Amino acid sequence: MKQKVNIFITLALALLCAGLLAVWMFLRQKGDSQNLAEIVYQGELIRTVDLSTITTTETFTVGEDGAQNTIQISPEGIGVIQADCKDQICVHQGIRSHGPEPIVCLPHKLSIRFKDSASSDGSERAGDEDSLDAVTGR
Repeated sequence: MKQKVNIFITLALALLCAGLLAVWMFLRQKGDSQNLAEIVYQGELIRTVDLSTITTTETFTVGEDGAQNTIQISPEGIGVIQADCKDQICVHQGIRSHGPEPIVCLPHKLSIRFKDSASSDGSERAGDEDSLDAVTGR
């Protein structure tokens, strides 16, 4: 009897792991269609970049003295390559071209969000523009 319970628990854990793997693969595959990057600084959209059209590398700085981020846009993707914040989490997130999670610098209130072009043509959910931004609090 005890052996049957152990087999049941093992099968349940295996099914759970397989389900989590399937969800993870679906989310990663969905991110590949995201070709737009929105750069938001202190709650304001400062630039939208179509990553599928980038052929050269461009670097620019966002922010004020003591609170600056240097952003690089290249054919490989977009990312923060230099920041004057203490933790450097935004720099360690690397250059990316898609993903469900944004590149974020919380001390400087900067985020780079990935979207697909279909969701940026006005078909967004109602109220998204008025909703609270978790990064900037605005």
